[in-house]
Amino acid sequence: MSSLIYVCGAICVLSVAAEFVFGVYHPEPEEWWTQIPAFSAAFGFVGCGLITVLSKALGKWWLQRKEGYYD
Repeated sequence: MSSLIYVCGAICVLSVAAEFVFGVYHPEPEEWWTQIPAFSAAFGFVGCGLITVLSKALGKWWLQRKEGYYD
């Protein structure tokens, strides 16, 4: 399991590094966040983390039942 975490971390680091090296510069951006380097990678990482945490919390709160529920 820990090797999977290291591989995912390495992919995140490489993605951010690629954004700095190969990122497209827009002289007149439509939105302010397109000028922030690696914004898309950070936004995707945070969004994925939030979806995971919120879905686990919702599952624990709403889907799980107590041990003697069906007795």
